[in-house]
Amino acid sequence: MGKRIRFLLVPLFLVITVACATTQPEVAPTGSPAQLVQELEAALAAAKADQVDVLAPGSFNSAQSSYLKAKQALESGARITTISDYVAEGTAGLKKAEELAQVSRTILGQVNEAREKALKVGADQLGEPFTAVENEYLKLTRAIENDNLSYAQRNAATVQAGFRNVEIMAIKHNALKDARQMMAQADQARIQRIAPTAHKEALDALVAADAFIERNPYESEAIGQRAAHAEFMARRLTAIHTSSQQFQTQTPEASALYVEGLLARLAGAMDAGDLRDKTVDAQLSALTGAVEANRQQRQTLEQENKTHQSQIVQLKQQLAGLEGLSREQQDAKQKLTAEREFNERFDEVQRFFRPDEAEVYKQGNQLVIRMRGIQFPVGQATLTPENYTLLSKVQRAIQTFGQPNVTIEGHTDSTGSAQVNQELSQKRAEAVRTYLVANKTLPSDRIRAAGYGPERPLAPNTTPEGRAINRRIDVVINPSPAP
Repeated sequence: MGKRIRFLLVPLFLVITVACATTQPEVAPTGSPAQLVQELEAALAAAKADQVDVLAPGSFNSAQSSYLKAKQALESGARITTISDYVAEGTAGLKKAEELAQVSRTILGQVNEAREKALKVGADQLGEPFTAVENEYLKLTRAIENDNLSYAQRNAATVQAGFRNVEIMAIKHNALKDARQMMAQADQARIQRIAPTAHKEALDALVAADAFIERNPYESEAIGQRAAHAEFMARRLTAIHTSSQQFQTQTPEASALYVEGLLARLAGAMDAGDLRDKTVDAQLSALTGAVEANRQQRQTLEQENKTHQSQIVQLKQQLAGLEGLSREQQDAKQKLTAEREFNERFDEVQRFFRPDEAEVYKQGNQLVIRMRGIQFPVGQATLTPENYTLLSKVQRAIQTFGQPNVTIEGHTDSTGSAQVNQELSQKRAEAVRTYLVANKTLPSDRIRAAGYGPERPLAPNTTPEGRAINRRIDVVINPSPAP
């Protein structure tokens, strides 16, 4: 009853949709002819990607035909109005196709879902089976276009079942194609005559896999397992056929000696002794016993190994605990030693400078030498000889820490532009760096220069005294160089 009500309402929906489309005034496309044709081509491609070409094939083909006429007119240099008319026809046709496609989506919802599932597994690669169902599907969409909804209603379930069938066919093909190919080659070589039992077992495995997929088409993991078994049995058939041909050409004694040789090789590999004085069944029994003994021995070894591994883990945990305690103690000792050495060197460096030459203080784990006595000509970055005595003391202070990392910081007051002051501070810092490198204080890669201009004042720049304090060079010594 629900389906009858739905299909009775669809014609009303279709009439309303078409009526809405026809009552809207047509707007002539604007733009260059080439642009109009290109836009229509892009719209057709987008619609095709949205399945409009199969959901409303008649209207879509009409729009496609108008596009081809517009393209041909453009290439032949026809009048702009002619090209615009074709584009307008194509645009209107495409709009109608999209509206009818929406109707088809509404009416053929379950059929479309079945079609999408079939396409997802590659049913369109099957050729004629898929093409036959697709043609029936196009009959449904064309019927909807022609307002023949009763035809769509009568045949929708059949087409849906057709897509379901080709979906399962595609799943079977994807999973069993290798096994089927091997069986086809075996049949072509007439292997069944020589190895009928193995052929039947291989065929049974293939049939069983096929039947399982028929019942459980979406059980991917289980399908893969059964397909792999079918392939294995097909390969086994080939192997048995090859062995059968070999035995066919041998005398019974030669066959027995061949089997004896195989068992002897296996017994030798297993240290089972020489078993050739026993029957084949007795040799196999002895070898089976040896295999079981080896298996039990391997299990025992594996259990012992697990026990040993557990003991090793416990010992490592205990050792880690002891090492952690020792490491903490060592770290604390090293830290105290480093702090003591730093303070001793700090006290030593402080004695190098008079108060009017430099101020020395600690900044975290760094030592800063703020050179009060260094002088530069106004607006310049040239070191004059009167600075050499102070710089030699700085050099000595740096070398007190061995091979530290050093940063020479240049600072100015706020007089003048910020850019000029930044450049001046950078040049003054680089001048000090050049002096220290030239006098082999440290390798060049351990000393860097940085200009900060007026960014880091120590005093207000509103008084001459404050500005004098802010014009400075700081030498920052890091006694723990980066690795």
